[in-house]
Amino acid sequence: MRPDTKVQGGGLLFPFLIAVGCHLLGGWLLWFGWHQASIISEQRMPKIRPDAVISAVAVQQDPIEALRQKQQAEAAAKARANRERQKQKEAQRKAEARKQALIRQREKEAEQKERERQKAIAKREAERIAAEKAKREAELKRQKLQAEEARKAEEARKAEEIRKQKELREREAQLLAAQARKEALEAAEAERKRQESIDVEKQSLQSALDQEEAFLSQLEDQEQLASMQMLIKNYVEQSWSRPPTARKGMQAILTIELLPTGEVKSVNVIEASGDSAFDRSAEQAVYRAGPFRELQDLKPHQKDTFRSFNLVFKPEDIQ
Repeated sequence: MRPDTKVQGGGLLFPFLIAVGCHLLGGWLLWFGWHQASIISEQRMPKIRPDAVISAVAVQQDPIEALRQKQQAEAAAKARANRERQKQKEAQRKAEARKQALIRQREKEAEQKERERQKAIAKREAERIAAEKAKREAELKRQKLQAEEARKAEEARKAEEIRKQKELREREAQLLAAQARKEALEAAEAERKRQESIDVEKQSLQSALDQEEAFLSQLEDQEQLASMQMLIKNYVEQSWSRPPTARKGMQAILTIELLPTGEVKSVNVIEASGDSAFDRSAEQAVYRAGPFRELQDLKPHQKDTFRSFNLVFKPEDIQ
């Protein structure tokens, strides 16, 4: 090797080392600045999913170009993060919209159910009012029929009472006339003491008076008994609940036993109507009508008549 070549090679080594040092220092400064920027960007920007990280292959390139690419990558990552946030916001908005739509649908269904419930309540109320009205009308009709029956029975009773009073007055007049005849005979007897015919006449007149008194007592008993029988019959018919099978012309004969207090001791059907429901309803009507307290107002011998008696049960209102 020539001496001048050696000297020339030694003179280039120092500048070369300086250039390499400058490049290393510039590369370190670029790396340090990029590293600090990355830390700041990570703190300011949301985390990127692992699957969104871009794999990079380290290549040897110019630091400025690397910084520019890094900034582009950061901008792209930021744009992706923004798009991800927008997607999340859109998904949240759609979910909220679906939620609100579901709430509105449920509210609508609830309103529909409430309308149906109110409609059902109104229908039931209308049916209840109609039923009560029909019940009131039926009760008014029953009361009207009952009042009409009571009126007819009262008119019949009054007519019978008038007839009996008239008959009683006629009997009383006959009794007064007989009494007058007796007094006349007694007066004549004072003048004809010795006439045997006067004694016979007196005996005959006394017998007639006794018969009249017995007849009037019997008539009074008959009147009391007939009135009591009519009263019992009216009470039984008023207490009767008509069975569905009842028909016009039906009748049953009942044997009724009463206690002296007017309470019903027993009821038996001695002649059936041919309809068991009608017969049972007649028996039940007697029990419901009792006790017959008016029986206590009768005389002892009159009460004996009602210890056991027959009653023809034939309601007049059977259609």
